[in-house]
Amino acid sequence: MHLPWYVAAFAAAVIWGLHYPLLDHALKRISLASVLLLTALPILLIALVFHRQIAADLAIVRALPLNEQWAIAAIALTGSAASALLFMSIGAKNATLASLIEITYPLFVALFAYVLFRESALNGGILIGAALIFSGVGVIIFSSR
Repeated sequence: MHLPWYVAAFAAAVIWGLHYPLLDHALKRISLASVLLLTALPILLIALVFHRQIAADLAIVRALPLNEQWAIAAIALTGSAASALLFMSIGAKNATLASLIEITYPLFVALFAYVLFRESALNGGILIGAALIFSGVGVIIFSSR
């Protein structure tokens, strides 16, 4: 199935909108470690179903230069760390406020895309939007105290 990128992105936002309250509910009942494990279970199933593709991809990664191998391997660390920190934030406050702060991540996507890969998609409108996002986050943090 091939969806237009914006449909897939919006659908992901809807699913994340469902996922965060479910996390909040779970974190009030079970440990962070168990919630992290629950989020990893589908990945384990994917590994079982697509083991041939994963093995082929592993061979491709091994043939890449070391700096590119590092960048691909870092996905596991960054994804785990971000999930753990997000879940900690949700558990300490709530899904709504945590998600409203976490929504600043696109600004860091732009920063790290440039720092790591010299990719830039910035223009005046994007910079104004980024400033508005950070302003909104400031309002949220200040008003939730």
